[in-house]
Amino acid sequence: MGVKPHCPFMQNANLQYCTIMNNRYCTGGIRCERASALLNQMSSIQEDLKPKGVYHCRGGIERYVKTFPEGGFWRGKNYLFDKRMEQTPDVKDKVVVEDDIDAKCCLCRKKWTIYRGQFKCNRSLCKVPVIICESCTTAATEEPKYVMCELCREGYRAPSMVPDLVAMKRKADQLVDADDFVESSQLVATNQMLAKKPKSYYKDRIFLQRLPLTASFSKVKAALGSDRVKALDWLVDKESGGFYGSCIVLMSSETDKKHALHRGSSKNGLKVDKKKARVSEVFIKYIDEGGMFKKFVQKEFPPVGR
Repeated sequence: MGVKPHCPFMQNANLQYCTIMNNRYCTGGIRCERASALLNQMSSIQEDLKPKGVYHCRGGIERYVKTFPEGGFWRGKNYLFDKRMEQTPDVKDKVVVEDDIDAKCCLCRKKWTIYRGQFKCNRSLCKVPVIICESCTTAATEEPKYVMCELCREGYRAPSMVPDLVAMKRKADQLVDADDFVESSQLVATNQMLAKKPKSYYKDRIFLQRLPLTASFSKVKAALGSDRVKALDWLVDKESGGFYGSCIVLMSSETDKKHALHRGSSKNGLKVDKKKARVSEVFIKYIDEGGMFKKFVQKEFPPVGR
């Protein structure tokens, strides 16, 4: 599911089928997060748009098939935007992958499982990507009016007008701002209380931010030094239970902690899976007597959420 400001989803954002339940996924988890946020925001101001639930696959299919190399519940191929073109589960037989796919050329109707040429449905505002086989490529290029997706073939019609998303966002923001005012008043009182106490930091812990969703305990250890890391606690969103790119790392010593902070502030920085992470100290908010890492079970991969 691709989401851009001018894409079909954003233009057809008042689709009625969204009133039941909406499950979103995309290659890397970024566009489906935007789509999920948009649906949640719109449902707060549109009376005729009340989904029972909006869910997205955190990290996208890219991360899902890496977490479950046999494929898990995923069926078929995952279209990519780089030279790889498509992604399949690492340990799943290619013949089984092909058998799982129920796809056909939208012109000649024969089975075809390869998306090339960036052909799109030619109906109104639809523009959904469609599959064209090698034999029909010339016909689709010369007479695009016959290129039609399965939904439009079944009779679906996209809205004739593009919704005013800017006005809808402003209205939703006004509702959010009213709630934030109450919360901000409570935060001010809490911060004033904390400001009276001198700040202190753990001598053996660091806080990592901006980690890629493909991060693992082994990759973080390799970046920091295997002998310098004792344990790692993935931080997750309280509502979804999903990893959002941050963790607390228990270092072997205070010297190792200082070494990690120095690495993070250097020109090249600290990189995990080629992505530069932010490294900082961990502020002690309360006396935990080893709390976070007491009776701790190390997890290799961050949680994917509920």
